[in-house]
Amino acid sequence: MADSNATNDIPDDGPSALPTARSFPNGVPILIDAEAGITLRAPGRHDLAAIVEQCRDPGMIRWTTVPTPADGYQLRDAEEFLTVIAAGWTSGQRLGWTIEGQRGSTRGFCGSIDLRIEGDDVAEMGFGLHPEARGRSIMTAALNLVCDYGFEVAGLEVIRWRAAVGNWASRRVAAKAGFVFDGTVRRLLVHRGELLDGWIATLTRADPRTPQSWLHPVDLWGDGVRLRAFRSWDVDRIVEACSDPDTSYWLGSMPQPYQRDSARAYLEGIAELAARGVGVAWCIADPEDDSCLGSITLDGLGGYAKRGEIGYWAHPNARGRGVVAEAVRLVTRHARDSGLATSLLIRCAIGNAASRRVAEHAGYREIGVQPASEPLRDGQITDLVLYSNP
Repeated sequence: MADSNATNDIPDDGPSALPTARSFPNGVPILIDAEAGITLRAPGRHDLAAIVEQCRDPGMIRWTTVPTPADGYQLRDAEEFLTVIAAGWTSGQRLGWTIEGQRGSTRGFCGSIDLRIEGDDVAEMGFGLHPEARGRSIMTAALNLVCDYGFEVAGLEVIRWRAAVGNWASRRVAAKAGFVFDGTVRRLLVHRGELLDGWIATLTRADPRTPQSWLHPVDLWGDGVRLRAFRSWDVDRIVEACSDPDTSYWLGSMPQPYQRDSARAYLEGIAELAARGVGVAWCIADPEDDSCLGSITLDGLGGYAKRGEIGYWAHPNARGRGVVAEAVRLVTRHARDSGLATSLLIRCAIGNAASRRVAEHAGYREIGVQPASEPLRDGQITDLVLYSNP
């Protein structure tokens, strides 16, 4: 296999070559982002060991279609990958680069990225990052370079991104690069013999490439409470809270029985709110042992009117301690100080005395009643009392 400095031993072009075709490796354009400290170049044999490391990473195996033979991803698989990239350049159908940058104490292979030409001035992105290179926005910088090349050199009009539902790291990269999220398509992707639901996002030549809004729950500290992002180990406490008869009765739309899969779906749902820039949720945590005491959500954001709605529930062990009211005060202050919302609303079922006390103790006042608008677990439709913070 030719490396990045060898004489090309594959025909430069053929009758089927596209205008994007280049000789490999010498004709592969070098793309540089000096500020990010990365160079995109042709992959070569000196990248093979790092490619193997990347493709053995559990995240790569879970979310991509890297080969997973019984003996694991091997050197021969990496060599085959180089052959595919070489053929892609010479045909002009798959333009692939190595991302070179700082990885630990050395400079070298940090990942790979490619542009898959589909015709009609449309292409699709693919990328993967070595585990030691993650968390430094390297992939966002690489994606911007390749999109520049796609629009300015390859003459593309549309570049698409797709990923399996749940691949939040990949979705964040696309959002930072300005890709506009188009939605979820059921059974979009074939993955190891299964059809998976997939996300799709689009970037057009005319788009401003503004990073898409993505909300993050900053840590907030108050009297006897800490608000933080939910974590995977909160699942069992969520199940306990949402299996409680009182919680289940007043939040009638929750699944019952409430199981671990229900809790994981809840966490995916609040992650989706954040990704769309319309809501953010915090785990109400004990500041001493960090255990989950409940949840508080600020939802309905993103509009010019700067309106938002606060919702909450508490673990049975947390009730009567004032932690939820304190959480409401913290989120109210944060929403206004950060500019997320200036007008805030809380809605409580008219008979839910505990929830109404939380709103009142947090400084909210009753402003009206929304009749027959909240389903309860027993099938009743009850009124909602509306609270606002002056």
